Amino acid sequence: MTTEQMKVLSFIRYFSGAGCAIGAGIFLVSLFAGSLNDGFMMSIVGATILVSSMWVFGIWLVFVLIEKVGSRYENEEI
Repeated sequence: MTTEQMKVLSFIRYFSGAGCAIGAGIFLVSLFAGSLNDGFMMSIVGATILVSSMWVFGIWLVFVLIEKVGSRYENEEI
């Protein structure tokens, strides 16, 4: 893995971790703050942020793994 790929992966990891923390925080606070949560809108927003951050990290991880496996078999003949 190149240095540039490691920088991008590190950024995505921190970005996704922050998104998961913010989404989980909003979700948990909105569950217990019933008077501020008409129709559970903030719970939905928090859960959406949490799931979206996990998807971003997962998709990026799949891209990195595909590239790593592809470079392993690049020089082999079938």
